[in-house]
Amino acid sequence: MRIGHVDADGTAGERVVEPVRVEGGFVTAYDHTAEEVRTYPLHRVTGAAPLTDTDG
Repeated sequence: MRIGHVDADGTAGERVVEPVRVEGGFVTAYDHTAEEVRTYPLHRVTGAAPLTDTDG
């Protein structure tokens, strides 16, 4: 899925992730952009959408 998020400095970004767990206000996911597992605070996630066939 694709998520939008804002980092601690207020910079908006977008990541392609595969969620592993949502717990305690955080989502842990394999981040295909960074090629590693990362944890994102849910209050910084600005949106989420499934990938489509046109998303390379």
